[in-house]
Amino acid sequence: SSQAGSAEWRFTQNPEGGDYGHHMSRAACNIAGVLLSQELKAKKIPVVLLHPGFNKTGMTAKYSHIWEVEGAVDASVGAKRVLHEVKGISMETTGTFVNCEDGLLIPW
Repeated sequence: SSQAGSAEWRFTQNPEGGDYGHHMSRAACNIAGVLLSQELKAKKIPVVLLHPGFNKTGMTAKYSHIWEVEGAVDASVGAKRVLHEVKGISMETTGTFVNCEDGLLIPW
């Protein structure tokens, strides 16, 4: 997923609005993950949504002018962050939204 799907963070990161398609698709992904976590809870299968962080990729190249200012990392570093968080997934964390940059929960 992506923090772009956090409704609460839109007030800070996009106070002027815009970029509807991207944010709406991420929010849809997030609610799908929450519903899936509820559905799979009885089977003891955890589902956690992960924001990989700001990674230097072809997709974010249009923001290359702010990569350094905003702390973008090489994709290999971002992948390691995701794997670190995956190791901590359990039934206690199912249904949560985790920021792989710092391990903290992202508000919905």
